[in-house]
Amino acid sequence: MENNSINKADLMYTPFRSMLVSVLTQRDCARNSLLCIMATILLAASLGCPGTVSAQQSSQATGTPETGDTRVDRWHAKASGWFQGTAGRVDRFFVDDEYATHEDNQSRLRLRLNTDYVENGGWDVGGNIKLHLVLPGLDNRMRLVINDADDNDTTTSQTAASGDDSDIALRWLGIRTDRVGLSFDLGVRIKDSNLAGFGRINAAVRYPLGGKWTGATSNRIYAYSDTGFRNDFRQYFDRQISDKLLFRSRTRIQYFEENDYNPTSEQKFTLFYTLNDRHALAYEALFERYAAEDSLFDDDEITVPLRDNYKGYQLRVRYRTNVWRKWLFLEFWPIASWPEERDYDLTLGARLRVEINFGQTPTSAAKIDE
Repeated sequence: MENNSINKADLMYTPFRSMLVSVLTQRDCARNSLLCIMATILLAASLGCPGTVSAQQSSQATGTPETGDTRVDRWHAKASGWFQGTAGRVDRFFVDDEYATHEDNQSRLRLRLNTDYVENGGWDVGGNIKLHLVLPGLDNRMRLVINDADDNDTTTSQTAASGDDSDIALRWLGIRTDRVGLSFDLGVRIKDSNLAGFGRINAAVRYPLGGKWTGATSNRIYAYSDTGFRNDFRQYFDRQISDKLLFRSRTRIQYFEENDYNPTSEQKFTLFYTLNDRHALAYEALFERYAAEDSLFDDDEITVPLRDNYKGYQLRVRYRTNVWRKWLFLEFWPIASWPEERDYDLTLGARLRVEINFGQTPTSAAKIDE
């Protein structure tokens, strides 16, 4: 029985390990150190996935992720303990990470590896490391943040899929209340192998709208030494339908001084559905207008006359599940899109995401970000 349990676990994780090995052997991996680091960490973690037989049988009996005492567990617990020890814990974890930029007192590290496929656009593999580290002293107002510029929640643009765009900054929290947040960042960015300094102002406010509706408005102003100004405005309207259902409307308008076309815009409607503490779904409808340089398609893949901006429509389902350990997650997104570059022909796509969390664990293990 024990050998049978181990073999079943090995069979379950073998395809995942094979995918990571293929990533490490790709030519792109040699040029993208972040992607190599991500794949190596995830592969190392997966090697311990079967765990001990007793822990695995306990997990199967209770239907919850294992806690276990393997080398991987001890390594993760040690790293998470260090992150958690730098500041106090907050009790709530927002469905969107944007507002946590101003209020969160919890250190955390998130590693993501995305494998994307778009019909007529091909495959793309990219890694992302996001760090929010609370620094001691100074009235608990200093943070070290890495890769906090974007939410990377779309597969429709090269910007979202690219792994060659990273930033690190020191953050000062000016205002941090339940409803209002204001913070200031100063740091450096690496984009297309070029190093540039930047400053950033982050502002957000939450407010009730009556009944079960709430609103939130956020704005981030960037000043880069190489590409100039950028502005990212977001407007949210939320309605809590039930304990398991949340409806959200998000309007996003961005300005990039480096782009020929401005502003870019997005309207997204999402229905978040929490199945249980381990599984969650998000049903999404999305409209985008983006600059030509952010198109996913190369010029020879575009079937309409070339222009400086394009529109796109998208329907997708995001499924998120907590596997093996409380800090390890998998996501799968089946996507149907109608991009203007392909004359609005139906274009199918998908995303497979692997995520590891250190430090803060979401109150709901299957929490889906915005």
